[in-house]
Amino acid sequence: MTRTGTILRKEFKDTLRDRRTLITMIVIPLAVIPLMIGLVTKIGQRMSEKAEAEVSKVAFVGQDNAPQLYDRLAADSLVELRTDVPVDRIDTLIRSDSLDGAVVVPSDFLSTIDADRQGQVTIYFRSSNSLNVTEERLKDALEAYDKEIVGERIRRLDLDAKLFDAVAITEHDVSSLQEVLGKTVGGFLPYMFVILCFTGAMYPGIDLGAGEKERGTLETILSSPANRLDIVLGKFVVVATIGLLSALLSMVGLYLGVRAVADIPPEFLEVIFDILNVKVAVLVGSLLLPLAAFFASLILAFSIHAKSFKEAQSLLTPLSILVIMPVAIGLMPGVELNAVTALVPVLNVSLATKEVIAGTAVPGLLAITYVSLFVLAAASLAFCVKAFNREETLFRT
Repeated sequence: MTRTGTILRKEFKDTLRDRRTLITMIVIPLAVIPLMIGLVTKIGQRMSEKAEAEVSKVAFVGQDNAPQLYDRLAADSLVELRTDVPVDRIDTLIRSDSLDGAVVVPSDFLSTIDADRQGQVTIYFRSSNSLNVTEERLKDALEAYDKEIVGERIRRLDLDAKLFDAVAITEHDVSSLQEVLGKTVGGFLPYMFVILCFTGAMYPGIDLGAGEKERGTLETILSSPANRLDIVLGKFVVVATIGLLSALLSMVGLYLGVRAVADIPPEFLEVIFDILNVKVAVLVGSLLLPLAAFFASLILAFSIHAKSFKEAQSLLTPLSILVIMPVAIGLMPGVELNAVTALVPVLNVSLATKEVIAGTAVPGLLAITYVSLFVLAAASLAFCVKAFNREETLFRT
């Protein structure tokens, strides 16, 4: 164990001298993440404000068929109406951004309404434009116009308004705000934690394997009194620790980033800080520990197999895509932590993290997740040791 500790201290010193490792472990979690959160929030707010302030260019076909609806839209200072657009040109003009939307009222609309029947109005819009602002403006105007017509009918026919609402619905959501936010935000956070855990472990893992081969220092450490297992364990602990620290520091960066955003409502901010408490951090960290061990042993195995730093990078790049895929699946609606998904590597961490943050984690499923992760980490470490014991792997040319 003393020899392993010596190897461990030596590798830690060498790793912490590497600028790329320090950037991925410290700078990105503590500086880039808060900046990214603030930047995304500001951009989102500015885009929304800009879209809300823009004037919607709307074609109105059939002005005489619904004068009250036309007047309602004309009174809106953020709506610019055009009455000279033929129906068959509306699609083309909206697709070319010459129009933002259109309202088409048929010639029999007023007679239909006067007969106390349902009139038909068609609205055109392009939902990918301006955050659906034009669509919302047209729908709001039509809903207000509809309520006006219905209200007039009720008064004229001396009807009880409750006749049109036979069932009164009282909504009672048993989900707490923390659960709702946890399920929403908790889907994104594992993505960040897992990716930073992998990338944090990748550079030191490549350097301690392929990097030592390239520098010619691997032979020196192999000639020391330490056996192969001591050397692998020392390198493994360093790589796993760096990966784990990168993920844990991202939590700190997330906390700092949330505190830096001034426009979050106080009640949301309170719940977010309740979510980001010590208990959650410990549970998420414990989930990331075996995952970091799995990543470290896998990265080291590829790194030891590679002949050069560049070859190791080319081998690990596709692996990073395979790491992202299970996390992306965890973001999909309907994918929940169960007895099956708890056995799937990376996906189980993503789903378990989401449950922990939401406060809905089931202890039994968490236990399955932990066991599967530690078994996988042990198996991958054994694979790494086996690869390190093969001379043809260590001294590939």
